[in-house]
Amino acid sequence: MACKDGGKLDIETGLLTRAMDLAQELGARYADVRVETYISEGAQAENGVCKSVAKGAGTSVGVRALAGGSWGFASMDVPDEHGFKGVLDDCIARAVRHAKAQSKFPEVKLAKVKPVRKHLRAEIEKAPIDLDSKVRFVQEISKAVKSMETIVMSLAEVYHVEMTKHFCSTEGALITQENMRVGGDILCNAHQSGQSQTYYKPYGAIGGWEFIEKFDIESLALRIANMSRRLVTEAKVPKSGLTTVVTKPNFNMLKVHEIVGHPAEADRVLGGESAWAGRAWWRDLRGKRVASELVTAVSDARPMERHRGFYGTFAYDDEGVPAQRVVHIQNGILKDFLHSRQTAYLAGARPSGAMRATHAGLVPIIRMTNTYFEADKEGPNTLEECIEDVKDGVLMGHQSIPSIDSRRYRFQISAYEAWEIKDGEIGGLLKNTAMMGTTPEYLKSIKVVGGPKTWELYQIPNCGKGDPMQIMRLSNGGPIMVGKACVQGGA
Repeated sequence: MACKDGGKLDIETGLLTRAMDLAQELGARYADVRVETYISEGAQAENGVCKSVAKGAGTSVGVRALAGGSWGFASMDVPDEHGFKGVLDDCIARAVRHAKAQSKFPEVKLAKVKPVRKHLRAEIEKAPIDLDSKVRFVQEISKAVKSMETIVMSLAEVYHVEMTKHFCSTEGALITQENMRVGGDILCNAHQSGQSQTYYKPYGAIGGWEFIEKFDIESLALRIANMSRRLVTEAKVPKSGLTTVVTKPNFNMLKVHEIVGHPAEADRVLGGESAWAGRAWWRDLRGKRVASELVTAVSDARPMERHRGFYGTFAYDDEGVPAQRVVHIQNGILKDFLHSRQTAYLAGARPSGAMRATHAGLVPIIRMTNTYFEADKEGPNTLEECIEDVKDGVLMGHQSIPSIDSRRYRFQISAYEAWEIKDGEIGGLLKNTAMMGTTPEYLKSIKVVGGPKTWELYQIPNCGKGDPMQIMRLSNGGPIMVGKACVQGGA
């Protein structure tokens, strides 16, 4: 997505509407174009020493067309402002030509959507700091973490990206969305007496530098380093076996992602992802019980205060469909999936506003948005209340690594830290702890779901899907939850 002149292009939207006229003249019965421009800047430091700085800018174009039996798609980077129209026209011609070549396939049909014409510009409360300040920022943080006892390596990164996305279709949609993303990550490794523990924590938001200040990254980094130190100096490995498992919101972020979010994507349900990433075990269970009556799970991308700053929040997806709330599980009953316009037509459902691509140069696919478990309005609102009846169990903390089968049926999810629970009290710190089970058995075992005060949402910056692989940023979470599963420890 590099741009030779290093600048962010200003796109004349009239060129986009004229390009849609061209697509129809060439024989497309439907076409859409996405144009995305960005500028970015970031820095990374290790143990107080700057390791890298990066600045970039670019513009990419992606065109989808229906002219034969299936989709045609073409994309290209834009070298400079003078080459934009040529790139756009070339992508239109290639996409239509590729679509016509698919005439042997059944005709693709799309669920109807009301086209809109909007220009949305996000309010940024505080501009990013300059590159020199970013360098000092990560140097100071990584230096402070490295100075702590037992910490042998500390990495810190920070960046910002300014983004403008244009969407135009032959149906008359013309949408421009301008926004900013800020973020980074912290990684540290503690080592003592032949034992090593690494802790990784990304952070970020859709918005301005006000979010970086809100996160208080230096304090966050020191807390992570302290936990790494404790894991290597005092934590023990848990006993393996079936037990009561209490999951905190920062564990539920990966749990709901893997066992609800992915199997709720309609391309998996219909088999479109089966060769690459698998299917969904509950594809034929709509309207049937798949979880405890306490369990409700949704995907909700709508811009609102609850979702402010989170990666899965936007106004319109990459098909021009408005963001919306989709209920996957309601009081334990499987309800609905995430749909594109194409899968919605096939299923007799409504499009979900969940089609997104990493950038315009890649074709949009169905992706999670803000996908989370809902709190129990009548549930306990403190951790102490949630665990008061737990005689013997494990409390799972910040998620680490998932392992799950292709149908999202059997899973294993690890946590950086966990704790023993004895007679309703939190006990000793545990390390190398994994929770495992089958999705339906675990979801049906849920006996406590925390109240609204226990609900939290977290960012996931690295969800991979598709071929070629697309890395998407989204958000997951939920309240404290209590259920049954196997726990296993490692050395």
